[in-house]
Amino acid sequence: MSVDMAQESLVVSFALGVALIAAVVALTGRGWRQYSVAGGSTTGGGRSVVSRGADSPMVWTVAFLVAALAFGGATVLFVGGAEVSGMAGLGGGFLLAATILVFSSYVFYGTFVSARNRGLKNAQAALLGAWAIGSLFVLAVALKLFGAF
Repeated sequence: MSVDMAQESLVVSFALGVALIAAVVALTGRGWRQYSVAGGSTTGGGRSVVSRGADSPMVWTVAFLVAALAFGGATVLFVGGAEVSGMAGLGGGFLLAATILVFSSYVFYGTFVSARNRGLKNAQAALLGAWAIGSLFVLAVALKLFGAF
């Protein structure tokens, strides 16, 4: 594959990605999710900005797109960073840190929600989430000491 074909492929991929993002934003921003369940209210009714944002598909879509673009940019820096001094290390470090952050957040939140659904209070569920993260940290240190990675 020549350099010109590779550049054309990158331009086409970028253009299609922007078109996909525009389509997702257009579809989620239409307000089609306004409905009422069993006579409930469709307005926020005194809820905090964070609570309203957590229920908004647009906020989740934008957060996902920002995360995907950050991971994509870091991957490009990691793979193509050999040409620019230090960029490969920067991209690799960001990818490692972001992956650890996403995985540990997933484990903590999953443990927290599971504990809350089983009847525990918030503090008890947070304790279980912190315990799960701590267990993963101890496992990582043990694997490092045994030379597994």
